[in-house]
Amino acid sequence: MQKKSMLGVGWVLALGLLSGGASAGIDDLQGTKAGEMPQPNNLGTAERCAGCHRAEGQDPLDYMPTDTWAGTMMANAWRDPIFKAALTIANQDVPGIGTFCLRCHTPVGFVNGRATPPDGSGLDPNAASDGKIVDGQGVSCNVCHRAKPTLGEDGKPSYHLGNAQLVFDTTPEAAGFTSTPVMYGPYENVESNSHVGERDPMLAGSQFCGQCHQVTNPEVMLRNADGTETTIEFPLDTTFEEWASSDFREGGADPRSCVDCHMKRKTGELAVADLGPLRTDPRDHVLVGGNHWGIQAVMAAEKDYVAEREASFQLALDRTLESLASAASVTLVEAPEEARPGDEITVAVRVENLTGHKFPTGYAESRRAWIAVLLVGEDGVERPLLGGYDADTGEIQHEPPTHEYRAVHGRWDGDAGAGEKEEHLALHDMIISDTRIPPKGFVPSQKTQPTPEIDFGDGNGGYRNYDEARFTLTVPAGAFGAQTLSARVYYQSMTREYIDFLRSENVTDDLGERLHAIYEETGEAPPILVASADASIDLGEAPDNTGGGDASGGGDASGGGGDSSTGSGPDGAREAGG
Repeated sequence: MQKKSMLGVGWVLALGLLSGGASAGIDDLQGTKAGEMPQPNNLGTAERCAGCHRAEGQDPLDYMPTDTWAGTMMANAWRDPIFKAALTIANQDVPGIGTFCLRCHTPVGFVNGRATPPDGSGLDPNAASDGKIVDGQGVSCNVCHRAKPTLGEDGKPSYHLGNAQLVFDTTPEAAGFTSTPVMYGPYENVESNSHVGERDPMLAGSQFCGQCHQVTNPEVMLRNADGTETTIEFPLDTTFEEWASSDFREGGADPRSCVDCHMKRKTGELAVADLGPLRTDPRDHVLVGGNHWGIQAVMAAEKDYVAEREASFQLALDRTLESLASAASVTLVEAPEEARPGDEITVAVRVENLTGHKFPTGYAESRRAWIAVLLVGEDGVERPLLGGYDADTGEIQHEPPTHEYRAVHGRWDGDAGAGEKEEHLALHDMIISDTRIPPKGFVPSQKTQPTPEIDFGDGNGGYRNYDEARFTLTVPAGAFGAQTLSARVYYQSMTREYIDFLRSENVTDDLGERLHAIYEETGEAPPILVASADASIDLGEAPDNTGGGDASGGGDASGGGGDSSTGSGPDGAREAGG
């Protein structure tokens, strides 16, 4: 059993994340309840905010808030066709649970009482197609800039962590349709005819983000490996807790908040509103992470909506690739300088997590990263020796076995006496596997404990933020000459397996079928190259009896998925940051 730092554990306990008490249940969640807002009210649309907070023109580098927010998954949390398809399955498995899911994906719709029925059919009927309807705007301006802290037991302002327990001022004086709203932000001297400005110093803190980016199922308790039930709500998404248990937490060795990485600053003295005062190095609102294909899926599902916001969506796509390119680094720790076809070679690869949470993090059902090792000829032809990706099946090739970084959830099977992997997220009660790379200084809880398939132990009772893996690989026949040995990490935010599940299990509507069509239309979420490290290797001259064939060879690579002439990895993978 690894020793845990009590400093880190105490910090997380103070936030109530590791409470061993019984679950309160969905109906007992804190925050503004469904229907508590006065009707009608002044929770307005992003277009209203854009009257002052939108730049002129279509420059994709605009930093103004509504321009940079509009193409993100935050803005499109309800339009997301992946969410909608998963929502159908969740409601099939646990009738009514969809209202809980809608707390995060349309907070305004929820507090206005329109998240019932749980399939979203009670939302404004134009929410799916009209970008100006507030229910369809996901995590909109009014969600982040109207949510307010409450006083904790210690008398200090704080937020309710997890499950979108957002608090809004529901008094008619503050929220009535004709009332002037208070918008919380980072500045004190705000003058506006549209709202009152009030500074909230906690808005840029990670606890604010933790209101939604820590998701548990209050109706299902986590089970231990032997099937015994704990009193811990099943953790669906622990991004906030991962950060809070790392060196990047407040008071940690290298403190950084979520916005330090996920909301870039624009350098200079700039206005963030028409006729407003100049602000020093203001942040833009391109709130992105690694979900590149999710943005593409929204673009395919909502073509008319996207056509009016092409620059915003392209900016979100570009920034997502930049974000992924900064998420991890790869080092070739050991690699031979020469070998011959048929030789076994040893390659050691280090993959370091550079983020403030696990790599990857978030939605466990579909996100994964892995190591690939390739031979690259002078003509650019690539041969996977390890971790090849088969685009026809959507599978990573595990012969020889590679290291795959992902979380796998499932359910206890009493007959089998073990947990079984499956995709019904509303029913999950077991963490089958978690091989994601921890962040620096990580102190896990029972919800975030890595499983032992990959050893991240640092030898001193703690955890490393890197994986150092050694592989024995075979140089394929037909590979000759000067080549490059390339160690890479690829990432996918969506798998074919999950897409197929959402289609095959749907007996209610056509959302799974529509998502499958989008998946095919958009290129089936090819792997994205996150980072790589290269070394030269001499494979010797081709023998005379080969007839002078291509020096890069033509035989199948051991464990490979066939040659790829894309120059960017297996079967059309693209490069992050490129």
